[in-house]
Amino acid sequence: MIMVVGLLLTTSCLKELNDNNRYWISYGLVIGTTGNLNIRLDDGTILYADASSQNLLSQYASDRVLVNYNVVSNKVENGVTNYNVKINSIDKLLMKSVVLLTKQNADSLGNDPINARGFWFGNNLLNVNFSFLQNTKTHLINLAKDTIQSDPTTVSLLLKHNAFGDGTVYERSGFVSFDLSSLLNGKDSVNIDVKYTDYFGTSHDFKGTYKPLK
Repeated sequence: MIMVVGLLLTTSCLKELNDNNRYWISYGLVIGTTGNLNIRLDDGTILYADASSQNLLSQYASDRVLVNYNVVSNKVENGVTNYNVKINSIDKLLMKSVVLLTKQNADSLGNDPINARGFWFGNNLLNVNFSFLQNTKTHLINLAKDTIQSDPTTVSLLLKHNAFGDGTVYERSGFVSFDLSSLLNGKDSVNIDVKYTDYFGTSHDFKGTYKPLK
């Protein structure tokens, strides 16, 4: 399990530096092999990193990242536009697998409230923009598969938060990405229902269909 202290929330955007220099910030996944690493964005677009960026990318092989880059040129492949880019900086983001909820791990996964500001699918992941209240302790975030299925056509998931008794002093926000591939079981897609409880004690859910990238 991976602990999370509260990652700084940064949104994808285009920023103008001056008339001739602009950079992009996007979410992606580092793919490829050493010396030929690239980044696949959440919509499937490929960023082909130049030679000067390979050393930087090598530190993040297979990681979920927030990447800052300049577009050098377009690269059209089979009618799809990808991009040749120069990587300026990379931040590693939290990426985890779905865990199975059991009697043995129920307490460690926690039952503390959490706020979810948004969910989206991308890069074969369910991405969650979350926030929680924190003081000094490290918190734990997980996505757990409920073993009791009320709907045979939908996988029931629980967004779990363990604050370890920490004080509710500061609001911390961040992102976490969950690999959903284990839920497919040979299917082309799967319906999911993610449930969580906020700090007002209100129950919420996110429903969607996960269909992996080809």
